[in-house]
Amino acid sequence: MKKPAIFGKAILSLAVLALSFGMTSCKNEPKTEDPKEVAEEENEAKFDDTKKAEEDAEILVDAAEFDLQQRELGKLAQAKGVSTAVKDLGKMMEKHHNDSFNELATLAKGKQISIPSAITEDGQKEYDRLNKADAKNFDKEYLDRIYKDHHEAIEDFTQDGQKTQDVEIKAYLEGKVIALKGHHDAIQQLQSTTVKK
Repeated sequence: MKKPAIFGKAILSLAVLALSFGMTSCKNEPKTEDPKEVAEEENEAKFDDTKKAEEDAEILVDAAEFDLQQRELGKLAQAKGVSTAVKDLGKMMEKHHNDSFNELATLAKGKQISIPSAITEDGQKEYDRLNKADAKNFDKEYLDRIYKDHHEAIEDFTQDGQKTQDVEIKAYLEGKVIALKGHHDAIQQLQSTTVKK
């Protein structure tokens, strides 16, 4: 009589063990990583011994993040913009930041620096926020957003250009600052003429 009870307990124990393995395997589903974090981790592993190289890698990762976000926001402006001027600006932004990203990718590859290849989590959040904007407010919100982004990028790229000792990265950043100032002026012009505050 006692043998079946012991056997039953053993079966029950095995079932509980199997169930617990099954539950832990569900928890181990792969989480998609932010492309920027992946690039930064790869660069840390590559340039762990040289601080300057790691700083240069971080500069290029941030520049790539900016280009990818502006490219996607430009596509969104073409789809959701109300005025032709905002749609045209979005088209120009998509093209310029796509070309800029391709140039950056070539530079990064030559220096064995990993950069994100897709919009980051923060960039996607901003894209989603703008995508939900009311049609009547979209143009103003888009222009305000990219005005702020370009203003900050000009400051960051200028500082990074002064900080880096890499001649190619310095030249890349100086060229970008000139282009971004042109964007900045175009955005400001549109804010004053197209969108009534």
